[in-house]
Amino acid sequence: MDKQRNLFVGTIVFVLLSGVGWYFMYFSELNNSLASMSDSYNQLKIEKNKYSQIKYKFPTIEKEWNSLKEELTTLINKIPTDAQFDNVTKMLFSLMEQNKLTIDNFNPSLAPLDEKQILVPETQETLIVEKYPIDVELRGTFIDFGNFLDQLIFTNYYLTISNIQISQNPIAEGEQKISFISYIYTKNSNANMGLIQNDQGYDSVSSNVDNTSSSTSTDGKLTDEEIIIEAIQNTGASSIADIVKIIEYFKEKTGKDIDQNLAITLLQKTLKNI
Repeated sequence: MDKQRNLFVGTIVFVLLSGVGWYFMYFSELNNSLASMSDSYNQLKIEKNKYSQIKYKFPTIEKEWNSLKEELTTLINKIPTDAQFDNVTKMLFSLMEQNKLTIDNFNPSLAPLDEKQILVPETQETLIVEKYPIDVELRGTFIDFGNFLDQLIFTNYYLTISNIQISQNPIAEGEQKISFISYIYTKNSNANMGLIQNDQGYDSVSSNVDNTSSSTSTDGKLTDEEIIIEAIQNTGASSIADIVKIIEYFKEKTGKDIDQNLAITLLQKTLKNI
């Protein structure tokens, strides 16, 4: 009887110990794996929600990116090549004259103030953009200067202006003395960007030169064109920055104001032939 009871108790103890051992050896490990899998599932669910939100925002992001890309392309197209530098200075000079501003100083720098590299999104081409300052001193009214700034915005070239200083001209009542620095930006000539052709209507200037060249005085005096060419030679003009010297020479020689469009055009032709 005692044997049977001991056998029964032993069997019960063995089963309990086996159950406890199985729990700690297998079930607990499975439980931990299940908890880890549950955490991973929750993490993946969170990541999925994030990507879903990004997916919904992607059309807006793509639209903004395309808009920025178009603005950059438009800006690059407005930057002239380095070979067009003289054309830009000529346009700026002419625009000031058209707005009845008297130019006392117009001094473009021949050396760039700054240089940057720009990657074109469309072609992955790297452009070198250089920044040239021009020191300008003018005389005129607020209205004329305001009109000049308004028209400058709508030119086909990218230009900026800074350091504007305005003071009353003590000599002429109602006239202002104005000085500022204009910045011209150029890119390397090898850029193949399908540039907008920047025609500013200077064909009329060329025809003016042709008309002037044929108007020789009957009394043997030099024509304006001949005096300007003489001024270019005698002043040693080597760049568009020397236009002020030519203007002063012409004034001293003839006692009258020069046709500045004619002077710039002749200087351009002379520089090309050097």
